[in-house]
Amino acid sequence: MLDKNSLSVLKVLNKLADADYKVITVEEIVPSLTAKSQLTEDDVKHVMEFLFKQEYINIKFSEDNTYCYCILPKAKQLLEQNSTKKTTRNKPNILNYLIIGISAFVGTILALIIFYYI
Repeated sequence: MLDKNSLSVLKVLNKLADADYKVITVEEIVPSLTAKSQLTEDDVKHVMEFLFKQEYINIKFSEDNTYCYCILPKAKQLLEQNSTKKTTRNKPNILNYLIIGISAFVGTILALIIFYYI
């Protein structure tokens, strides 16, 4: 599993990537990151190397601050899972709680009536 910084860099790379290899500089990545991550150019370089070693991206070549990369299926699957996790969060439904409460109340009353006459 990736940490927050690696995941944010991977999201930016995915957003900027085409279907095939893309040439990009670190200076293009840093402004696209969120303000919370506050990664420097060196940090982004380390994250890119980490993503390459973990087989989330494939780097064809890298020179100084320039990378030629493509997103691998493993990364696409991870990003897809993260996006679906956030959207499938269940909110408590008040109607369900109301029906459960009324059913419990009616069941209790029926049980009391049955035991009273037995």
